[in-house]
Amino acid sequence: MPSSLSARTTLSIPTHSSPFNSASDAFQLHPDVRSYGTTLRGGGSDGKRSTGEKNATTRGKTHEKTFADGDDLDADADAASFDEAASAVGAGLLVDCPHALPFEYRVRIFRELVKEDRRAAGYGAQAGGADANPADLGQRVRPVAEITIRRDSLLEDALAQIPRLGDAIRGRLAVRYVNAAGGDEAGIDAGGLFKELVSDVLAAGFDPSRGVFASAPSDGALYPCSDAGDTREGLEIVELMGTMTGKALYEGILAEANLAHFFSKALLGAPRTIDDLPSLDPELHRSLIQVLRYDGDVERDLALDWTVEESKFGAVAAFELRPNGANVPVTSDNRMAYVHAVADFYLNARRARANDAFARGLSRCAHPGWLRLFETHELSLLLCGCRDDWDVEDLRTHARYSGGYDKSSKSVAMFWSAVRSMDAAQRRALLKFTTGSTRPPVQGFKHLHPPFTIHKVVGEHGAFAAFGFGADVARLPSASTCFNTLKLPNYRRSSTMREKLRYALAEGKGFELS
Repeated sequence: MPSSLSARTTLSIPTHSSPFNSASDAFQLHPDVRSYGTTLRGGGSDGKRSTGEKNATTRGKTHEKTFADGDDLDADADAASFDEAASAVGAGLLVDCPHALPFEYRVRIFRELVKEDRRAAGYGAQAGGADANPADLGQRVRPVAEITIRRDSLLEDALAQIPRLGDAIRGRLAVRYVNAAGGDEAGIDAGGLFKELVSDVLAAGFDPSRGVFASAPSDGALYPCSDAGDTREGLEIVELMGTMTGKALYEGILAEANLAHFFSKALLGAPRTIDDLPSLDPELHRSLIQVLRYDGDVERDLALDWTVEESKFGAVAAFELRPNGANVPVTSDNRMAYVHAVADFYLNARRARANDAFARGLSRCAHPGWLRLFETHELSLLLCGCRDDWDVEDLRTHARYSGGYDKSSKSVAMFWSAVRSMDAAQRRALLKFTTGSTRPPVQGFKHLHPPFTIHKVVGEHGAFAAFGFGADVARLPSASTCFNTLKLPNYRRSSTMREKLRYALAEGKGFELS
């Protein structure tokens, strides 16, 4: 950060706009805040603060206004007071105390830093991304590369093409899927194919059965396996997952990547301690706490030494926690240090190479300094969106209609009735089918861009189909994830609506179903 960036620097934050729709916002970064982003990008991947950064907020007057209660305020209801307060916020606050700003505004600052970084690098917006031109959804932007993916060799094809892009990963990628017969799948990449690429690659790489990543038994949160950094192949996959995660953040695309708490802390550069161990191994954490609380003779009764056993190259290997650790007993006097050494080994030392590989890929798009605007749980929100389940009424309220449908159409009413009857898994599948993500945007469906749209598709049906006689429309629903649009035939019976929706959601893999 330039040394001229002081606590008196101000930035203007607008209201009534989506943090993931900055292409249509009037939001403008103050030049010094823009310098903050470009300095980080140019200063290396470690994201460490320069002397100028460290001194930036020590000069100038104390801020006259703060966001002390900002997280509890409604952005629409208190827009005027937010704008007034925002005008007095110094850009140096982004360095020393970013969490004093409400989450929504930090998201918007992040999006503006991305836009400025893309502009400075000379890349166009990604089709399907948050910054794509709403008029053409980024289709007029010249791609930096075309990625060709065979569905039966998805991860292998991604590994062969994406890492070699280098910094160009920040530009627009055109995507082409090849089906099992070797032919191109039907579909024009207006962003939907790219979103599917991100989703498919992350799903394949994060799959615990592949043995590179593991999931926590309590919440399914993901982290690299302890031996992922032991082989070149494992490191390549981990780095690719970091790159695709960074690309998703860079483009404002929600991803199915719920990262474990301790792993998110590592990516944000926050220290990991024994208190973070439950998010990795709750049983190990309980065992270590029992060692600390043991009332007997620790050395005689527990017979522990300063080593741990871990899998490496398929065999169990002993790792010493201190020099000559195999010959040093754990005693009542040194057990506190032992417990912290064990936690440090599993949280940090054993995973250092894998964590570094993921962070290296992540930083190709999302600089660590930008991500430090957020807490660990906020990073998960930024990447994955809101909770797994979502509010049907919220989606209905912000839905749009086209092709002859309106909110009072009979088929539309049957559709919403069918959605209300779905369980959580089916609703996630519906959202995945139409938008490419199983989760809604961070602040609800009013921030989904383009808006969720139900488009009428006219199909043939018997004259009395609505009364239960004759054939109903046979065509299945289809979707355009580029436009977040569900193409819904004008079914005449509720039973047909439910049956066709269930079948389309269950079988709708690929772009050729419609």
